[in-house]
Amino acid sequence: MQLFLADWLHRPGGFEKDGAVLVDDAGRIVAAGARAEVRAHPRAAGAAETTLPGRALLPGTVSAHSHAFQVMLRGSSDHPPSFREWVKAHLYPLVERLDEASLEAAALLCFSQMARAGVTTVGEFHYIHNAHDDYAPRSRALAQVVIGAARRVGLRIAFVRAIYDVQERFGQGRFAESPQDAARAIRELHEEHAGDPHVTVLPAPHSLHGATREAVETGATLARELGTRWHIHLAEQRGDVGYSERFHGGTPLVVLDRWGVLDERTVLVHGIWLTAEERELLARKKGALISNPVTNMALGDGIAPLAELMALGVPVALGTDLNAAPNVFGEMRAAELLQRVHHLRMGVLSTTGGATPDPERIFAMGTRHGARVLDVEAGALEPGLWADMVAIDLADPSLLPASVLGGAALLSAVTSSIAAESAVTDVFVAGRQVVRQREVVGVPAAALVEALRRAPALRPLQRA
Repeated sequence: MQLFLADWLHRPGGFEKDGAVLVDDAGRIVAAGARAEVRAHPRAAGAAETTLPGRALLPGTVSAHSHAFQVMLRGSSDHPPSFREWVKAHLYPLVERLDEASLEAAALLCFSQMARAGVTTVGEFHYIHNAHDDYAPRSRALAQVVIGAARRVGLRIAFVRAIYDVQERFGQGRFAESPQDAARAIRELHEEHAGDPHVTVLPAPHSLHGATREAVETGATLARELGTRWHIHLAEQRGDVGYSERFHGGTPLVVLDRWGVLDERTVLVHGIWLTAEERELLARKKGALISNPVTNMALGDGIAPLAELMALGVPVALGTDLNAAPNVFGEMRAAELLQRVHHLRMGVLSTTGGATPDPERIFAMGTRHGARVLDVEAGALEPGLWADMVAIDLADPSLLPASVLGGAALLSAVTSSIAAESAVTDVFVAGRQVVRQREVVGVPAAALVEALRRAPALRPLQRA
């Protein structure tokens, strides 16, 4: 048993002073709350104590949607004139160069940065299945590279395994496979990791432009078979709506509903260009949505109708997508600020569903809702959930002066002022420390830099 003690403890609803968390040997929370009450718990006697002075302890954040390999685009693809040019001139050429060593280096970089920013669970939407564009299957090996990198860093990973059967242009050959082959690979991965509490596997038809109807139906059927949710990119770009209308005869979410796959297991990624009818449909079918505010800004996608969706009761989670800055605290802030720009008023998400401003609504997007859409038992410091926890430095400038006040002011700062990576001192996944004094325990910084220097995918850029 372990007993964690901190100056402030986040519980659903806000921060409490002088808190404690009792964790069993499996890494699950036994009790959380006031220090005196937790110490008095029958199972607390003899527990090893970890004292975190000058720290607040809160649930680890969840990046519910990530493409880890895209960190390799930093510095070389930041200023293309359009999304189409970004894909054509930067994304696909990187995909073609991306060997296993480069994929591993990218994943280690991405996941290490996540850990240092307080992310404890990542939903890694993985769609590189073949060795090169001529369809040389390497699905299992490439999947294990990414899963292995997450475990080396210490993150919990929901491996959101894409089904992609459209091959219309150069580069897509690294993604394309038949729905039958994809289903077989997903089942095998699911069975292989069934006994690992740190790895879950979810099916994910890529999108309406990357997956045929058969592939989408395969993903939805697999989710029911495996007892998971299923994810799909939908209505990210304005042009996605016209594409869906031309080739499928309706707007994107309406098409999913007509195909009979839209239900409580459905998780949309982006959903920026959903119509009012589609938003109501998503709520009625009890689906969920993952928003990626920083990526949507970077790619010029648009502003997702988060306030409208949340008002309808749709659970909204947050992702870091292309991982320009994989920090979910930053995504919380960006989500709210984009809504303010769109609605021309302040306090949009914090007041959704009620007149009293409550930053907990925003905090839940980056914690509880993320865990929910990934089928992970985490996202809050509550008995029975995994002890995925982040300690933040109350003296870090990014949190001052709110951290001096504590309580409601601290929660407001965490969701609105950005808890910088410098504020995160220690991170625990299932009670095991993965970041200690701002350094990733399993991946030394020097080793990470060396892996990137040796990555073949970066050599053409280094020569340039």
